[in-house]
Amino acid sequence: MSGALADRAREIVGPDHLVTDPAALAPYAVDGVRPAAAARPGTPEETGAMLAAAGERGAGVLPRGGGAHQHLGGVPTRADLIIDTTRLAGVTDYVPADYVVTVRAGTRLRDLQAELDAHAQWLPLDPPGERTATVGGLIAANRNGPRRLLYGSIRDMLIGIRVALPTGEVIKAGGKVVKNVAGYDLVKLFIGSFGAAGVITEATFKISPHPRDGQTVFVIVPGLRAASDLTTAVMRSYLLPSALEAVSPAALRRLAPAAGLAAPPDGAWGVLLLAEGMAESRARHVNEMRTLVGAESHLEVVDGTAHDALWGAVAEFPSPDVHPGGVVVRVGGPIARWAEVAAALEGIPAAGPVEVLAHAGVGLLYAACAAQDGPALVESLGAVSGTIGGYAVVEAAPVALKPRLPLWGPPPGGIELMRKLRGQYDPRGIMIPGRLGWGLS
Repeated sequence: MSGALADRAREIVGPDHLVTDPAALAPYAVDGVRPAAAARPGTPEETGAMLAAAGERGAGVLPRGGGAHQHLGGVPTRADLIIDTTRLAGVTDYVPADYVVTVRAGTRLRDLQAELDAHAQWLPLDPPGERTATVGGLIAANRNGPRRLLYGSIRDMLIGIRVALPTGEVIKAGGKVVKNVAGYDLVKLFIGSFGAAGVITEATFKISPHPRDGQTVFVIVPGLRAASDLTTAVMRSYLLPSALEAVSPAALRRLAPAAGLAAPPDGAWGVLLLAEGMAESRARHVNEMRTLVGAESHLEVVDGTAHDALWGAVAEFPSPDVHPGGVVVRVGGPIARWAEVAAALEGIPAAGPVEVLAHAGVGLLYAACAAQDGPALVESLGAVSGTIGGYAVVEAAPVALKPRLPLWGPPPGGIELMRKLRGQYDPRGIMIPGRLGWGLS
């Protein structure tokens, strides 16, 4: 970081909110790349001014919230400046009767949920990294969890946004009402952008009543085919579960102990159904599942702390801390074809177990393995995702292995439009250098 940029940063955020000491910068490292400085702006305007100052000097910028999702993406080619959003915290507008909340982007999700919970409401997100993740980070990384089946994704909940652009401007998109006028939906431009188009400073969400009580219908089935048949039957029924998961034998051996459940038989798959809300509704889900489960399967109802621990483990399954030193891949595709993806993994030449967890009701599947098996796993998933019209993205991998893997898969449709938008919003190319694929950063 140049002395001129450091001096300008001190003017903007104040000396107490600029970090330049190498030891203090160690926690800000991304894939081993340590930044030259970290600035903590306290307002959207300060954030925009920092970006403008970085742009004038050609400094590479990496936005950061709680750091829960820094493992995503490629290794940065440079990291001149971290924009730390954690001072941009707190709820700015909340009327419980409106079921809408506006919150600063550096607010931790758990803190927002605590405030909403006082009014029996919540933002129905259960993403990996929930304990440390900030609202802005979740939007930028587009992180969702198993309850997406019933409640939808961030894309469905986010109705307004405020962003500091790399040019220094601060813009607003959307509003505080669920239905906005027709036109370009700039809100969605920033979902999953990793900060490529700007730093999110504030967000407005529609929220929901909190369901409070929940139960898990935990079914052990003989194999993949039985798991696919059962999840298909649930999706064709009148049931409305909050989540529906299919879990491979290796992943089941990881998840079951987290809830204090007995280890499953060798080769057995698991199907987890999450029923929440009124007691009558939960009972109906349990009773209907008993009619759908085959004679060779075993059904158990899980309540209380074991239930909570189980779904906490499911949500955190993709996190690199759960698979230290390993490779985690996310595959998306048509809902009905998740089992084809799982079946393709049974034949890969892996030295160790491959763990599979599928959000079977939304067409997402996570696969994890040891680093040595990573290239074969990524190749296999890339091939099968192409045949079903889906995609495969590497979520986590050792830093040394990342350059050898197609982290983002083949370019999607509309890549030229993405490049034009990138050039328009970040004309100097300072944002997240090296983090995105397909030549976008």
